[in-house]
Amino acid sequence: MHRAKPSRIVTSIASIFVAFAVLVVGFIISSLFVLDVASKSANELKLDADQRAVSGLVSREIEDLSQRQSEVAWWDTSVVALSDGVDRTFFADAMLGWFPKEYGIDRSLLMSPDHQVLLHADGEEFTPDAPAQSFAAQTMDLVRQAQAKYIEQRVGKAGAFWIEGDPVRDDPVLYVYDIRRIDGEIGIVVAQAIVPDGEMVLPDGPAHILVSFRPFTPARMAAYQTEIELADFDIRLTPPLDGENVIELSSGLSNQTIYASWVSELPSHGIWAKSAPALALMLAVIAFVMLGVTIAYARLVYRTRKAEARNRYLAGHDALTGLPNRNRFELALKRDIGRNYLKKCAVLCVDLDRFKPVNDTYGHHAGDQVLRVVARRIHDVIGDLGMVARLGGDEFIALLHDAAHKDEVMMLCDRLIESVCQKISFEGHEFYVGASVGVAWWPDDGHSADMVVRRADQALYRAKELGRGRAVQAADLENDHDYTPGFAGHTLLA
Repeated sequence: MHRAKPSRIVTSIASIFVAFAVLVVGFIISSLFVLDVASKSANELKLDADQRAVSGLVSREIEDLSQRQSEVAWWDTSVVALSDGVDRTFFADAMLGWFPKEYGIDRSLLMSPDHQVLLHADGEEFTPDAPAQSFAAQTMDLVRQAQAKYIEQRVGKAGAFWIEGDPVRDDPVLYVYDIRRIDGEIGIVVAQAIVPDGEMVLPDGPAHILVSFRPFTPARMAAYQTEIELADFDIRLTPPLDGENVIELSSGLSNQTIYASWVSELPSHGIWAKSAPALALMLAVIAFVMLGVTIAYARLVYRTRKAEARNRYLAGHDALTGLPNRNRFELALKRDIGRNYLKKCAVLCVDLDRFKPVNDTYGHHAGDQVLRVVARRIHDVIGDLGMVARLGGDEFIALLHDAAHKDEVMMLCDRLIESVCQKISFEGHEFYVGASVGVAWWPDDGHSADMVVRRADQALYRAKELGRGRAVQAADLENDHDYTPGFAGHTLLA
């Protein structure tokens, strides 16, 4: 009488919720993947923009320093100031006034054609020989290269030479630059020959060289940071510890690698910060909607599966008692006989006595309760020995799989009748019903399922004729001279 558990319902609902979880997890993973790709792309674009800004800044500084220096180095007045010795007053105005105060040139050096230090300015004063010689030694390669470029680019006749075009803006340029360390400070060094810009000409031979130095002081680095909007901007000759935001540049003449580093505020931080709340809200809404749909669909599947399971159950069971029905019993009997076992099996046809008065007097509810109680009692008596089914009304039938000992079967029938006859209580009333049993054996009483059931049915009919409340074997009918063959109307098989 145990109903089969609808495991397919549990499996179906579990599958629905697993699918829901997979969809939610898939949405989360896909969203995070899109955000990650967008963040990395934004970071790459930002890094590329930062690199171009840093490279442009360094290039502009070199051009600016070259242009500022050229305002003195490319000038007829400067050529005149060197035509008869060195006009110290003129160069003091330029090297101690314009350069440090207006042009951002902290140190400058005036070299003679034969590489002798003529003037060395450090800030707003000319320094003695030792610092001047040190500065000259550290920039001598630029001085030589600047003189070589002048010789290469000059035009004119012997004793009268000049430079065509703008020494800074035209190609090739006249100046030479390098980024290097001078007396412990890293900065830009520019060297250019002093040439006329108008009517003046130069004699044959090397020219005077003007050298300018603009170091990367903390104040200038702070101004650079503000200009390009990059934090912790720095220019160094050695790689920084954190090489993520670094660009490598050529120093210039010496072709050494210099490193410009900075700290960027990566756009990915903003993307995640701004997207996370919206993503969480969207995920919550989608999860809520999907969960609602999933629950609704799960309920539908549950009801459908439950109905299917119920229909499958009812196809083989009696709805009132939960016992197997006629069809299931028929299949079980045919299966046992079809196996052609050597063991005998027995069929018990059971019909209740005194049931109709209960049903007619107290109604169908009382009758249904009596049938449920009786079905349970018959099932408990048969137990694991076989199978009990309800044929309809107050008619039951049982199949005993191993029934070789007929005396034991008849004793079982007596216990069955005794159990059925026990008191049944319902809504304050007490009912007493009985049972009659007809027994037939296979293959002794019939070689087919139909014949065995007919013989058991005939035995039941005889039991009722003899006064009810008893069990009769089909074999006893052969020796009963008072028995007239008949049927109780319980035929199972056609």
